[in-house]
Amino acid sequence: MNAKMENLTRLLITTKSTERAALRAEIFQHWLNEKPGTLTARNTYRYDVETLSDGSRIYLLRPARLNKGADFVIVCERFLKFKKGKDRPPKFDDIIPEIKELVSVSEAHRHEFLTALRRIWECEDSRQVLADLKYFKGNFRAERALLLAKWFFIEQDVTYWTDSGRHMLRAAIEDQVGKLP
Repeated sequence: MNAKMENLTRLLITTKSTERAALRAEIFQHWLNEKPGTLTARNTYRYDVETLSDGSRIYLLRPARLNKGADFVIVCERFLKFKKGKDRPPKFDDIIPEIKELVSVSEAHRHEFLTALRRIWECEDSRQVLADLKYFKGNFRAERALLLAKWFFIEQDVTYWTDSGRHMLRAAIEDQVGKLP
């Protein structure tokens, strides 16, 4: 059998929900509009979900390699690279060192970043959370870490909704950098 033709569709998602269940449903609603594959073609999707201040994007790729139905891969342009230069999806462990460095600047920086991270965890509008920053205003690394964390939290809710969801990830963060205020 010949290899399937791959059709990549690029779409934009702008989340509006500020409650976990509604946010999860909003994401699933986009996926319900995906077209089925055929014997000769596989449909894949890139969902641009954030544009960072440097113009790079955070995007979701579907389906992911494991293809369990509701899975996706989070990718951030110009952050991590494979050896051949292609963007590599980050793992949450990839942003923990960055968070540790950001919160080590001063106690005021620590409190502000961890408060912003808690607000992201609580599904507050990420644009407002970023706009409210004082010490990290215009700090690209803080912006990227917060927005990646947002999508890791969403990914955990999609994957582990009936279990711990985003709570498991928050506990892992707090083990590394301390309690979120």
